[in-house]
Amino acid sequence: MDERRRYVSQMLDGIDTVTRYASRGCSGMACERIQVAWMGNQLRLVGQAATALAPGLRGEFPGVPWDWFVALAEERAGTPAGITADEMRRLVERELPQVRESLRHVTL
Repeated sequence: MDERRRYVSQMLDGIDTVTRYASRGCSGMACERIQVAWMGNQLRLVGQAATALAPGLRGEFPGVPWDWFVALAEERAGTPAGITADEMRRLVERELPQVRESLRHVTL
């Protein structure tokens, strides 16, 4: 598998995983913290794969917010890129499905 397919496949796996998990209902403070931590971890993995993809290859996908994905990979305390839990949920529910469709044709 070439570099592009490998990293895009990793991004797609992470996107699929985080969107499946985020859609599960749960309640209570403990569940909320676990869900946010897990989503943050998955988003960092997506960001790491995006960071590993050569900048020249990123140009093949102009609809993907690469700078934002690279920011997700930065190691720091708290949520990735410093986003709130609500922002993370909106990203997972609204933005990632569009990104998934932009990337999907690479791995087919």
